[in-house]
Amino acid sequence: MALRSSIEPVAWPAVQTGTAATLMALQQQFGESQWWPREKLRAAQFDQLRLLVANVLRNVPFYVDHLAKAGIKPGTPLTEAMWANVPVLTREDVRDHGEKLHALSTPPAHGGYTVSTTGGSTGIPVRVRKSELASLMWDAVNIREELWHRDDPGGVLARIATTPSDLSPEQRAAANSPKGLVLPDWGSPTNQIWRTGRLGMMDYGQPIPIQVEFLLRMQPHYIYTTPSSLRLLISHFRERELRLPSLKSVWTRSEVVDTTLREACREVLGCRIVHNYSSAETGYIALQCPEGTHFHTQDETVLVEVLNAAGHVCDPGEVGRVVLTPLHNFSMPLLRYEIGDDAEVGGPCSCGRGLSVLTQIMGRTSDQLVLPSGLRRKVHLNHYRLSGILAIREFQFTQRSLEKVELMLVVARSLNDAEMEQVRGLTRTSFGTDFQVDITFHASLPRTAAGKLRPFISDLPQAG
Repeated sequence: MALRSSIEPVAWPAVQTGTAATLMALQQQFGESQWWPREKLRAAQFDQLRLLVANVLRNVPFYVDHLAKAGIKPGTPLTEAMWANVPVLTREDVRDHGEKLHALSTPPAHGGYTVSTTGGSTGIPVRVRKSELASLMWDAVNIREELWHRDDPGGVLARIATTPSDLSPEQRAAANSPKGLVLPDWGSPTNQIWRTGRLGMMDYGQPIPIQVEFLLRMQPHYIYTTPSSLRLLISHFRERELRLPSLKSVWTRSEVVDTTLREACREVLGCRIVHNYSSAETGYIALQCPEGTHFHTQDETVLVEVLNAAGHVCDPGEVGRVVLTPLHNFSMPLLRYEIGDDAEVGGPCSCGRGLSVLTQIMGRTSDQLVLPSGLRRKVHLNHYRLSGILAIREFQFTQRSLEKVELMLVVARSLNDAEMEQVRGLTRTSFGTDFQVDITFHASLPRTAAGKLRPFISDLPQAG
């Protein structure tokens, strides 16, 4: 990895100053703390959490009664038992009381703030103020992910996703055109640390054949996209027996990566998938382990709790709801924020890192099937098996009523009898005999405001 010097003209040794030097200094600490025993990491988290809570009690009136319910008051030492009794903060709380969560004052050294708006995959929009320090921690974990997984930042990166809002009008027009946009480097923060290769951008709304032509022209070493877009690209490459020999890995964001999608990527594109778990409100939550496909929580920057139905921390092997506390955002603290996802907790990792393990990110808790009895359950779609039917481009299951589910398909050609029976078999496996499943065909399927294609949604108001 060729480091970029902040002082020019200097090639070697690189002299890094300013933000680049700060980010690399944090990497030095991350490189040590990732190997700490679990108990030492937890103690360090609570050292930072106590500072956050003390500042909250002075500067965020909303939390005074909130924390008092758990016995936490100014001057009272914060314990694990107290913390476990702090009421969970919901997305509705943040939406309805957003400004009341703003700190009256923030430590000057934490800098100013920016505002992140999110909610495209939940229907519950929230606006979160994030301090410059919180944004710095986002960038620091971004650099850690590069160090864990990137073979060579000097390679060519192709980005097929939503068009970034910070581009100029001319750049946005190019990214939204069949030609695409090509920039000289990958942008911040990566280009502050390394001398990177070119960056190609194309909006995911371009037709798949146009996206593939763009990739073949770019011959990228890395692709950055969403799992749903990757699935469509893989189908196109497979059908036409195309190859990208330059490709080293595909980096995905948002949605859920299934084992079969990882297998298809290796089979067709000849490389692995690197996935992470993050949110606009809280920053990076977990990164994929360098030695596996499970995830390590980013314990230096966020306190991650996975809670069962009784509100207790899940044991390894259990699935629960994800509750987060960013440790450095004093501008708008989110204490025990329920993000709306489920995850499976894992045991200690064989890699030796003390960072906690999430075996799987299960997706949104709101994406649940409501049975005729009124009970809810997760939908076990095995939905990536639909990708084995090459003609299927996109799909989405929608619960229309307590008796009916619709499977919406986008296909490259009409499905034959055998393929239709395979689709019906998958729906029977997922929904049993409780539901009538109607199969319909469409030119395209809607994505969320965040550019996500959710495999299952519900029209029932109570299912969110």
